[in-house]
Amino acid sequence: MRGQHISYCKNNIEPLYFKKNNITDIALVTEGGGQRGIFTAGVLDAFLENEFNPFSLLIGTSAGSLNIASYICQQRKHAYRVITEITTTREFFSYSKLFTARGGMNLDWLIEQTQTKLKLDWHTGRKNMINRTVLATASGLDHNQAGFFDLNANDWDQKLKASCAIPLLNRQPIYSDEHYWVDGGLHAPIPAKEAYDRGYKNIVVIRTNPIGLNANHQWLKTLKRGLTHTKAAAFIDMLLLHEQKYNESENFINNPPDDVNIYEIYPHKALESKLIGSDINALNHDYELGHQMGLYFLKTMNNYCPCTSCAQKESAAI
Repeated sequence: MRGQHISYCKNNIEPLYFKKNNITDIALVTEGGGQRGIFTAGVLDAFLENEFNPFSLLIGTSAGSLNIASYICQQRKHAYRVITEITTTREFFSYSKLFTARGGMNLDWLIEQTQTKLKLDWHTGRKNMINRTVLATASGLDHNQAGFFDLNANDWDQKLKASCAIPLLNRQPIYSDEHYWVDGGLHAPIPAKEAYDRGYKNIVVIRTNPIGLNANHQWLKTLKRGLTHTKAAAFIDMLLLHEQKYNESENFINNPPDDVNIYEIYPHKALESKLIGSDINALNHDYELGHQMGLYFLKTMNNYCPCTSCAQKESAAI
């Protein structure tokens, strides 16, 4: 059977006509995107409200890993509050510090907030991870490979920091497992193929960009010729690598292998929020859009997923 890509976005009725069988062994993949992760927070809060978590593998990149942490800990509106109350403050990000040795982003402070003011409930999270694998992606600077960190570990805070360490915004890579790591979006921006490589053939992907939005920066190759062995050249290499990996990820998602179903939830146009510096109205708009898309997904999937609570609700309605 040919692989299928099913799109879930506003005004798209394709999922209503997709013929589904009972679906088991489902993976969840979440893209990063900084504050644009508020869209993913809305989708996952819709899942939490409906007690929907049939996933046995969950992989998050950058802000997507923070969203998955809130989700696996069953904390509705936690990711929303982290983005709206923490990432919008000067303690987390300051343009005036952008070109200092540390960079403009204070990941240490953000993670500290998830241990104090907006504490992640890891007691619940670890119970939910007993029969699940929950991973945060990161990119190795010194060995040029993607890393997939198990969040069911005592140093989960370091793993989340590594996944979210955006180059330039956060100038200090995170040292863990004998390597230096930066944002997972560099090597694994949308790690759907990783889920496939681990044996999963039903993969739910939550995107924070519309399909095909990724910019083309190939012109930077010409610029780089005059910047050999400079920090600017190294940053250009990172940008071009991200672009290459992003295009590879999109190609895999849009053209899945035989017997693979990709269920992709994404905004139909560019979100109003940005990587950083979004206003609260934009964040609320994108959260509500994600929440609507999460509910739409559930309405088309409740008859086919193995989630016990969904089945019970469907039976009660009958």
